[in-house]
Amino acid sequence: MSATTTREPDPAGGGPAAWWSPARLGHHRYLWWAGSVLLAALAVALAVGSADSPDAGITDAGALTVVVAVGLLAPVLVWMTGAELVGALRRRVADDVRVYGTGQAVRGAAPPPHPDAPSWWRPAEDVLLHVEVDHVPDAARVVERAAHGSRHRFLEAGDEELRLRSGRGTLTASVRAGAVRHRATRRTLPGRYRARWEIDLDGRRLTCDVRGIQAVPRRTLLEPDGTAWLVQMGVPSLLDQLRGGRSARLRPHGRLPEDLAPDAVAFCLWLFCELETHQERVRSYGRDVGATTPEPVADTWTGHEEQERIP
Repeated sequence: MSATTTREPDPAGGGPAAWWSPARLGHHRYLWWAGSVLLAALAVALAVGSADSPDAGITDAGALTVVVAVGLLAPVLVWMTGAELVGALRRRVADDVRVYGTGQAVRGAAPPPHPDAPSWWRPAEDVLLHVEVDHVPDAARVVERAAHGSRHRFLEAGDEELRLRSGRGTLTASVRAGAVRHRATRRTLPGRYRARWEIDLDGRRLTCDVRGIQAVPRRTLLEPDGTAWLVQMGVPSLLDQLRGGRSARLRPHGRLPEDLAPDAVAFCLWLFCELETHQERVRSYGRDVGATTPEPVADTWTGHEEQERIP
């Protein structure tokens, strides 16, 4: 494994959770349903224990109402717990590695929204992501600027500026002369919403498998020699979740190879942010007004092949 360059006394580089651990599942919504089952059982126990009728059986009106209500809801709660658990197992990313590289610590975060700015207002230059590399704050950042009636995204690292362009399953960062320095390309894998991202970072190639469209807690990158690198997608605070927007989802952090420049690190983290954004768009089909028709770009990013239309 690569040597560490961080200044932390005990750099994190051990293996992942055990294969059977719930921490390896794609999401934890089944825990909410399991918790509902436990709360229902607790409600029944309290209701039966508080019944003060001297006769045999449950004749107290309140206790009987609770037992009947829980009895009607219990099958639904148990079924949803099992369905969510099975779904989480199927969508789990196959990243069965035991040791991760310790390299350099990286972290990205979206700046908090301005409290006084109106929701419809977009500044001429908007910072989308601040990137910290090896404990150097704001070593790189992703910005969006308005120019000639449209908005373009750039990756800034020191005095260098790269133009970001994205398409259907591609993301590139190029210099002013037009030469591409970093590139990410999606390769479709067998199965629905399964893909492999091949990431070329200034000569170094990493791959990342995507399985399903549910939000995942982490991304594992693999090098050709088998070295693994881990990026956590982050858990937003309750306040950020209530506020929504970029601050609630753009929070990647983890470890990447120590020889990657800040612009390469920022490109890699921004790729994951874009992937999370497109997955959220696919998940929102049918939930939001006007989102009942799938977006071809979002579907392509998440690995779903666009079906040929029958004339």
